[in-house]
Amino acid sequence: MPSVLGLLEAREKRVREEIARLREEAERVQAALSEAEGALQRLVDARATVVSRVMV
Repeated sequence: MPSVLGLLEAREKRVREEIARLREEAERVQAALSEAEGALQRLVDARATVVSRVMV
């Protein structure tokens, strides 16, 4: 029968691995978000340029 300490250590290891996986996923999501925000800003800038040229 496994010891309580052994069970806790195994669970801790699994949770640490899950945390590492989630951190990697969060980094990928943050990079994608930054890219999308940049694309949005470029579109907003382009729209503002078009509007300013049309209004002249």
